[in-house]
Amino acid sequence: MLMLLKEAFPQRLDLNQLVLLDHSLLHSADLGGPESLHPAVPIRAGELGIKREAIEAGLEVMVRAQLAHAGVGDGGIEFWAGESADGFTALLVTDYAHDLHTRASWVVNHFGDLDQGALRTALSSVAMHWSEEFAHTADEELN
Repeated sequence: MLMLLKEAFPQRLDLNQLVLLDHSLLHSADLGGPESLHPAVPIRAGELGIKREAIEAGLEVMVRAQLAHAGVGDGGIEFWAGESADGFTALLVTDYAHDLHTRASWVVNHFGDLDQGALRTALSSVAMHWSEEFAHTADEELN
């Protein structure tokens, strides 16, 4: 989340946008982007519902640590990177952190300006493909 908020700054993002952008970041190849950070398992569409609570809890911690800020905007509660976000993320020097930063930059450049509805539309074709993938995998297991 912090990488996404930092890349999107000064834009403010609501929880729904962050959930969708996070999913796009982790599964970027599904959307025509760089290699995905997480494996292409057939049931990855189900992650969206589960991740929402984890993202919410993570945002709460980041706000308390002043790495991110929260406020009320046109779309409800919105989040944005805090002043220490750059310094904190600069301390993350693993290959995974580098790849995460690269994907966050790609996601924000491609989808950051989209409103929630447009972002959902962009992801819906991918979700349809996942459903087909899952059905194909289930058929193979039955045979």
